[in-house]
Amino acid sequence: MNLQNNIHKYKMTLERFSQLVDAYGSEPKRWPLEERATALKLLEKSIEAHRLQQSASNLDHLLDSVPISVPTAMLRQRILAQRYKEPVQDAWQWFIHWLMGTTVREHFLRPAFALMIPLLFGIFLGFNLADYPTDESILFEEEVSLLALYPME
Repeated sequence: MNLQNNIHKYKMTLERFSQLVDAYGSEPKRWPLEERATALKLLEKSIEAHRLQQSASNLDHLLDSVPISVPTAMLRQRILAQRYKEPVQDAWQWFIHWLMGTTVREHFLRPAFALMIPLLFGIFLGFNLADYPTDESILFEEEVSLLALYPME
């Protein structure tokens, strides 16, 4: 009964049969168990499905005839070196990674230091505003107001 449910559940089309044969080869024992029965029924009925299986069988025989060579130590090292490489990051990803840090201590300190930058810039700017003479101070305050998008009085 369960097999009958699976047959109705998986409708086999030529497109799906082609995908099965491409992925698992021409041998029905390699096909997924859930789809095997419906694929075999389609194979019995369809000439096109039989042709697809025959084509895959030819490819399977060609692939089986290729001798398997043992990889060299240098090839293994190259593959392992490629596997453990750091992924390439763009500038924004690098900045976020740098800003957030990698340890618990860095997770707390780096954002705190980054938030101190505008504060220090504001303090520096405030001290420099007081040092200018009155005429130049007014011009400088106007420039700062314009940069800060603050309305002029």
